[in-house]
Amino acid sequence: MNAPKLRFKGFNLEWHAETLEKYLTFNNGINAEKGSYGHGRKFINVLDVLNNNSITYDKIIGSVSVSPKIEESNKVEYGDILFLRSSETREDVGKSSVYLDKEEHALFGGFVIRGKKQCEYNPYFLKLNLESPNVRKQIGSKAGGSTRFNVSQSILSSVELNMPSIDEQILIAEFFEKLDTKIQKQQEKIELLNTQKKGLMQKIFSQEFRFKDGNGQEYPEWTYKRLKELVTPIKGNSVEDVSITSIPVLSISAKVGFLDQKDRFSQVIAGNSLSKYTALRKYDLSYNKGNSKAAKYGCVYMLDAYEEALVPNVYKSFRTKTNVDPLYLQYYFSSKLPDKELKKIISSTARMDGLLNVSDSDFYNIPILSPNLDEQIKISSFLLNLEKKIRKEEDKLSILSGQKNGLMQQMFI
Repeated sequence: MNAPKLRFKGFNLEWHAETLEKYLTFNNGINAEKGSYGHGRKFINVLDVLNNNSITYDKIIGSVSVSPKIEESNKVEYGDILFLRSSETREDVGKSSVYLDKEEHALFGGFVIRGKKQCEYNPYFLKLNLESPNVRKQIGSKAGGSTRFNVSQSILSSVELNMPSIDEQILIAEFFEKLDTKIQKQQEKIELLNTQKKGLMQKIFSQEFRFKDGNGQEYPEWTYKRLKELVTPIKGNSVEDVSITSIPVLSISAKVGFLDQKDRFSQVIAGNSLSKYTALRKYDLSYNKGNSKAAKYGCVYMLDAYEEALVPNVYKSFRTKTNVDPLYLQYYFSSKLPDKELKKIISSTARMDGLLNVSDSDFYNIPILSPNLDEQIKISSFLLNLEKKIRKEEDKLSILSGQKNGLMQQMFI
């Protein structure tokens, strides 16, 4: 029987297979002159599709001014579906959102394909159906390209999907809309906490906000110290009798932190000389400089998830001295204050050698704002507790997203 595993009571008819062209006709969007953007009627572009399950006029970021004729042929109205034409990955190409504003029509940009509603369907249900694993797999497999993947109007027209009665569509849509609302609110909660964390870090490291000691007294004034006064550089192998296959080999991701290379590559870089790596132990820190053209200055990451590991010697790796809290130093680097100093160094003295290389001497001479150890620990404990709160909310989001994925697999064909 052509039906999903999990259904609402009272529905037992088979779903009918259709191609998407029965429900939608497709058009590419507006490519206007540069001066036409930033005023006029709002128009839907890539970020609007990526960031919203459903779109209303007030959510749209950009605007464009075009002639009445172009506006008429590029209207986005209630129930229309918007698709991404292009993406760097098969997983994102052809992703969609639905327009649910009954009061105002919008326009749409050239990197988006509009599916104009042609017959009766519940708009939110159709959007959900387009997210289902079977349909996403179809769109990804049909997408063309090598470095970027693209879908066309003809590809979208040929997509096959299964549709129930309109009454069943409505019930399924209402159920998932409530779940999506929970997910969206959870995402907003996490965004707010991250914004609060960013604001608090700015206040802490600008010394607008100061902690007090156990007696309610002010801590001593902060002083600038050179990084070399706070840390001991580590370079080269300091672990005896190990091989690259017996200890994790890590690289640094700007977004994630330390990554085991086994998670990024098909196999560990076995056979390389151990002399190319630096051995770190728990609470050591390592700094990645970034790439040559963009001159991204990287960030310090603490080795707290591993007892010991290896990182490439090209990283600046170091261990804090006894009067320095390593977690404070990590938060200080993530405040971007040291990046300003490194930017000056890189722009004036860095050598181009594959990467923008900063000498050890320049790196370890950058000034670091240093409160006393007790205040360092208070700062890092405060920010760590805030991070734990954020991670707890992220875990809740992960559970909700997992619940949705599981239900999607059971409630769609």
